[in-house]
Amino acid sequence: PMSGAGYSFLLFEIVCVVLLTASLLHHYGNWRRQQLVVTGVTFLAWQFCFLIVFILPTDINCTFYEDCLMSNVSGLEANGTSAPACREPWNHIPRAFLVSFWRVIYWSCQFLTWIFLPIMQSYAKAGEFNVLGKVKASLVDNALYYSTYLLIFAICFIYVATRPDIHIDFAQLRVIGITASNTWGLVLIVLFLGYGLVELPRTVWSAGCPGESLKRAYFRLAKVNSELIEHQEELEDLAAEAVQLAECVPGPEHPLAANARTVAELAESSGYCGGRDAGLGRGKPTASSIAAARRRLNEDEDGGGLTAKRLVKLHCQLKKAIGLEQRSRCLLQEAYASAAFLEDIESNRGSRLHFFRRGEGDFDSESGGLLRRLLGPGVEFYWKCHARSWLLRGAACFLLAASGLMLWCECTFFIKWPVLTPLALLVQAGRGALSVQLICLLAIGYLCACTYFTVFRLKLFNYFRLVPNHQTDENSLIFSGMLFCRLTPPLCLNFLGLVHLDSHLASGLKAQTAYTQLMGHLDLVAIISNGVNLYFPIAILLLALASYFRLGSRLLHCLGVQQFISSDDELTSDLLEEGRLLLRRERARRSRDAPGGSSSTGGLLKSTDSGDEEDELFARKPPPARQLPRSSGAAGVAAAPVAKLSLSPPRSSRFERLLQADGEPVEFEADTQPLFPSARAAVQQQQLRQQPPPYKSGSGRGGFFDDV
Repeated sequence: PMSGAGYSFLLFEIVCVVLLTASLLHHYGNWRRQQLVVTGVTFLAWQFCFLIVFILPTDINCTFYEDCLMSNVSGLEANGTSAPACREPWNHIPRAFLVSFWRVIYWSCQFLTWIFLPIMQSYAKAGEFNVLGKVKASLVDNALYYSTYLLIFAICFIYVATRPDIHIDFAQLRVIGITASNTWGLVLIVLFLGYGLVELPRTVWSAGCPGESLKRAYFRLAKVNSELIEHQEELEDLAAEAVQLAECVPGPEHPLAANARTVAELAESSGYCGGRDAGLGRGKPTASSIAAARRRLNEDEDGGGLTAKRLVKLHCQLKKAIGLEQRSRCLLQEAYASAAFLEDIESNRGSRLHFFRRGEGDFDSESGGLLRRLLGPGVEFYWKCHARSWLLRGAACFLLAASGLMLWCECTFFIKWPVLTPLALLVQAGRGALSVQLICLLAIGYLCACTYFTVFRLKLFNYFRLVPNHQTDENSLIFSGMLFCRLTPPLCLNFLGLVHLDSHLASGLKAQTAYTQLMGHLDLVAIISNGVNLYFPIAILLLALASYFRLGSRLLHCLGVQQFISSDDELTSDLLEEGRLLLRRERARRSRDAPGGSSSTGGLLKSTDSGDEEDELFARKPPPARQLPRSSGAAGVAAAPVAKLSLSPPRSSRFERLLQADGEPVEFEADTQPLFPSARAAVQQQQLRQQPPPYKSGSGRGGFFDDV
């Protein structure tokens, strides 16, 4: 029976998994805005996968205890002498309970990843207008997906059926089905793990280099902004076409009138029916646009006119376009916040004031603002400008060593003797100890982190992407749950092979884990087992080398796809400059729209110092032709339209020409009153005559704001 400590520890692990899953799902999803069934199913999928990771080390520890008991019984029967007593782990769980537990978790994951989640995802994005049509479209959409699994299953079944030494029964069919599913998952693990083992340490190292990270943030900002413009244009065209199709319906008695009205209502809800400059987009098309739409419909390849097939296709395209536009808008806000954060760090690194000061515009999240209030300006300066960089670089070196260890283990785990896998040596040396659980948990956790890191960074068809800060759409959440359920079971089975706990790979092991008892052994199908043992490590090593040299990014860059390779490249330099200008415009807009703020306070430098340091305002002397009359509002400045841009700090003539070339009207306020701290008035007045940057670090070193 299970001991009280084992029951308590199992309950503690389940509670930790629930809290971890809930926090991650809260960080990426938004249960208030999304459908409850999507949040619930994603929560279950993530929770089942995390449970496998957390409970498997306990299963390994209990297996060592059972192996010790079996060895003592064998020694007693062979030699008549009793071996040293085996010490039962304090968190021992009976094998029968573990087998039942794994059976529930594994088959739940398989049901979610192969049946429920794919159909649910295809059902949500289907363009049909009734339940039966959406179900049929879901099955057709997943036909290729299911055919790959059936192909692998058929190959394994034919191979086993031709072997005279194996009798096929229900247990063998179950193992064949599990083997086919694991093979499908191992193919993805090779791709994801080879990329994640290299890219995770590199990403952490890059995060510790603010200058390089700022360039990447500028590049990403420009790229996301261009994607948003493309998606807005596509959505505007589809929305206009939907409204025009609805206008082409002869009357409410037409059989397609209800479907056309559904598509038109979806288009109107997007806010792009009347174009991006039409407010909420509720305006109706003109007679000329309707006539043009009718001519285009009559010339369409689908047969012309209003057809059910065309409405279904347009409905599906409109759903996808709305999701892409909303996701790109969220990514743009995230890119703004990231670039502003890194720009502030880079501007403060050379400061002699030793407190953290921010540029204009409020980009801080709630957690960031709370952290700032708790740390204080001085501690925040040393943390963000110095300690954070060194800590991230140290963590990157540790992760790089862990990646090298995992690659070595993957390349040597199939060698039975001598044992060359460091993880297997560590686990075998400390068998039965609590340290074994800790080592296994860290190793499995790192393998899953590298694999999940690739999933979270995956931009499959530029449609599925996990976005933090509650901005992930429902389709991406469902897709992530589907991948987690497919990758975690074979990844943990692969880990058991790394530490030589598969009795068919290790010599001298009499007991096997409850997880292996359910999953079976890969050597049932020799083709699969030989392929895993030989080609699995080679493929991971080759993909790791390709990721290290960024061969994929270089290939895409040569094909004309925007990729950040080097800042010396002409295309990359243009995108860096574009991203820098976009951030400045967003800073000015947020500073103007802030409560109690206006365009006359755009040069404000927000200081977190709680002492006597005052905020600085740089005086501006605008040209007389640009002066605007004083408004009677509370701010005392002219209110600018939303579409206009009010530039807060003094800009160079080059920057003004760039903005004016984009068609953005530039406003200058004539009634700005400069405010200088009395102790530094002379120094700042001299700097003001030299047109200093709006963010003054106090050092003579040049920064990113020098041309403002």
